[in-house]
Amino acid sequence: MGYKHYIPQNRAKAAALLRQLKGQLVDVTGVQVEARSNVFAAAEAYWQLSKASGVHLYQVGAGWHADLEFKGLPPGVPTIVGTPEPVATRAEAIESVVGMMSICAQRDNVPPPDPATGLRWFRFDDHEVPVDPRMLEHFASRVPVVKFDASHVRRELDLLRADISGDAPVTADAWAAADFQLRYDACRMCCAAMAFGIMQVSYDPSASLELADGPAAPGMH
Repeated sequence: MGYKHYIPQNRAKAAALLRQLKGQLVDVTGVQVEARSNVFAAAEAYWQLSKASGVHLYQVGAGWHADLEFKGLPPGVPTIVGTPEPVATRAEAIESVVGMMSICAQRDNVPPPDPATGLRWFRFDDHEVPVDPRMLEHFASRVPVVKFDASHVRRELDLLRADISGDAPVTADAWAAADFQLRYDACRMCCAAMAFGIMQVSYDPSASLELADGPAAPGMH
């Protein structure tokens, strides 16, 4: 079983660790943040330390992870950013997250972009799908009253993947080769997924469509 960010006990520990590590911020003047993806580039301006709610530090197998969690972000902005790859020691994980926190602290003095105008991006396997923020706001407002849930959205994305790329992950080439209506339908479902807090999906050939279930992906790693 993997680490569960949403368990109250883990969130309480994460909040306590955040308070502790705020006293260890470092000077990151001149540090350049590499935008690893469109998803990252569109979200990083919203990741401010004042909006951080916890630091999740945990070990999976032989690797350590440190994830910075946020609250109060606009719909479609990932609420968790973590170490891109697991590191060998707990100390390395803490060093990595303190660096992230220090960069986020610099953003506290800079107003974030208007969430109504900036594109969001959904990671559909190996392809990033642009999501219109106005459509996302509409879907997010409908979540409390719609009759389907995140499990339904995941199943629909599985079906769309099959239509776009067959028994393979969605790629930029497969997306470009799909007809307009199929891409439009996929964009709408990606938008619905983000409204439910699902920021990305990954191809899993061992999963059946009926079993495509589970908690929403918390964010970016």
